[in-house]
Amino acid sequence: MKRDQSEHLFLMLLFLRSSASERFLVVGPAAPVVVSPGEDAVLPCSLSPSISAVNLEIRWFREDYNDHVCLYQNHMYVPQSTDSSYNGRADLFLQKISEGNVSLNLRAVIPSDDGPYKCMVVSSPYYEEAVINVRVTALGSQPSVSLHSPGGGQTQLLCRSEGWFPAPAVIWTDRDGHDVTSLSRTTVDRDSQGFLSVSSYIPVQQESNIFSCLVRSALPKPDWRSQLHIPRDFFPGPSGWMVALCVTAALTVAASALLVIQWRRMDNEEIQTTWKAIPVILTELDAVKNAPLPKSEWQWLCSAAADVTLDPDTAHPELSLSEDGKRVRVGEEQDLPDNPERFDYTWCVLSRDGLACGRHYWEVEGNEDWRIGVSRESAQRKGRFDFTPKGGYWGLECNSSPDSFQLSALTDPATDLPLSLRPRRLGVCVDIEERKVSFYIVESRTHIFTFTDMEFSQGEKIYPFLYTWDSDKDLVLLPPVHCGD
Repeated sequence: MKRDQSEHLFLMLLFLRSSASERFLVVGPAAPVVVSPGEDAVLPCSLSPSISAVNLEIRWFREDYNDHVCLYQNHMYVPQSTDSSYNGRADLFLQKISEGNVSLNLRAVIPSDDGPYKCMVVSSPYYEEAVINVRVTALGSQPSVSLHSPGGGQTQLLCRSEGWFPAPAVIWTDRDGHDVTSLSRTTVDRDSQGFLSVSSYIPVQQESNIFSCLVRSALPKPDWRSQLHIPRDFFPGPSGWMVALCVTAALTVAASALLVIQWRRMDNEEIQTTWKAIPVILTELDAVKNAPLPKSEWQWLCSAAADVTLDPDTAHPELSLSEDGKRVRVGEEQDLPDNPERFDYTWCVLSRDGLACGRHYWEVEGNEDWRIGVSRESAQRKGRFDFTPKGGYWGLECNSSPDSFQLSALTDPATDLPLSLRPRRLGVCVDIEERKVSFYIVESRTHIFTFTDMEFSQGEKIYPFLYTWDSDKDLVLLPPVHCGD
């Protein structure tokens, strides 16, 4: 009898020891995983102690247990998510699960990815889980300010900015620096991709006629807290200013880093005086427009650095490419196959890889004659065509000689740019989601030109292009930049 009891006790201890050996904790980070749209994110999650999870079930989900983002079950990885928006974007590090690493790899983050995720590991009937928060944060466009007339003889100022996530705060102050946000009305709209646009209206009153509009991220962001963005596109031509001045208001931009909007009711004598001041105002506006970007904004720009390489299969037969695909110039005509993707009339070459989503930045060292920019995948490559947005090309053109220099944006018709803008190194930044491509002078960190509302089909790739007719000097793709440079 005692022997039977001893054997029973031994088996119970063995069972408890076996059960205890399967016990583990699922550990995730306490702080949110902060990521920008278009970037990849790793949601860290691991077992403690670091036992193998090969024989366990790993389930990532958000609110509904059955609506999984990623699933490993019965020694098999389930590639399809029950939420189609994660298909092809979410997976595990399968080679690491034997080490207790059950992290989720989330590619090409979109605004709807924001929020909590649950990492559950099951050793039936025992399970543990951890909650990992993803914080998607997108800094929107620099705001534009304009006059708005809702009717009834009332005049308002409209401050608008697009491409944010989450919604930013809009703050208005008067000429004395007092917060007058309570007088404003702000609306938030969401586009098809989940990004947010804010529009804030404030009535203009004669007794308080100077306002500042500040758009600030709702989340902490290094070097971006309380930053007031000066809109690059808030610089109309003289005719636009004359109309605005004659009808109701004058808009002036201070050459400090604050955007100040001044509105005055003017009689005929004041209008004549203001007309004479227009050339002076425009000169000051040009100086502000061409001012260097703040260091924080330049670092944000460079954080999207891309390693661009040229594709020899697209190069015109008279272009000579370096072996590493980083240099191109006009050379002797080569006997190359006339494949569908090759340019046969224009001295142009595309990048090897297309850009499908997110924000990307690269730099090019120019020669004497070039066109640099981006094109959509479906743009014409054969025969003669115009390098214009309508044809699927967005770029700048430079023509220089010892006696002359011309820099133009390839709009239709072309837009001549100031002669003072003479880049030796050109920075290019394309934002696929916002459908914008911008150009910068790297040496002075100044903005040159931005194309907005790029037209291309959903899912169509965008390709960097180089075009040159210089046979003496290369166009050079520079190594990826670093944010701290």
